[in-house]
Amino acid sequence: MAEPYSIPQGYSIGLARSDEVALLPAIETASENLFPLEDISFELRKNSGLPLSFFEQAKLAQRLWVARALDPAMPVGFGAAILLDAGAHLHQLSVLPAHGRRGLGRGLVLEVARWARKEDFASLTLTTFRHLAFNGPFYASLGFEPIPVAHQGREIRAALAREAEQGLDPDTRIAMRLERARFPDSP
Repeated sequence: MAEPYSIPQGYSIGLARSDEVALLPAIETASENLFPLEDISFELRKNSGLPLSFFEQAKLAQRLWVARALDPAMPVGFGAAILLDAGAHLHQLSVLPAHGRRGLGRGLVLEVARWARKEDFASLTLTTFRHLAFNGPFYASLGFEPIPVAHQGREIRAALAREAEQGLDPDTRIAMRLERARFPDSP
């Protein structure tokens, strides 16, 4: 993750503000439309979004980052972290499709990794689709590596099991980890 990164022109990234929190579920919903129906069915899309209370709690805990378009000023993406297996975990990353492929997802992941470094976590984990270019391969390009099943913590295994119960094909899912040595330095 050492290669230089700068926020795309016309955007900013920072901790979520109170007035933005209610707008974030719609970003998650819109970003799910990028996924093939074989991976996230219509039924699952209808019932799988994070509740507003999740965003409110993440904001209060300062574990919610927002990518903002500057003109017009509005949130266009977010990254949310939780604690899992006593470590940092990227729980959700979403960018509005109209603002995708500009480096905002990368910028949000970098912010979460900087937070993990500042909080002295040994690693940053996540679960994702292994086969979609904007999922597993994207995270691998940032230095994340697959976590072998034998090395997955109890809570990571439970998260993957919940995903399967919700209807995600476990054969398409993967847990990944970014080790502290690969975290970006603070800007």
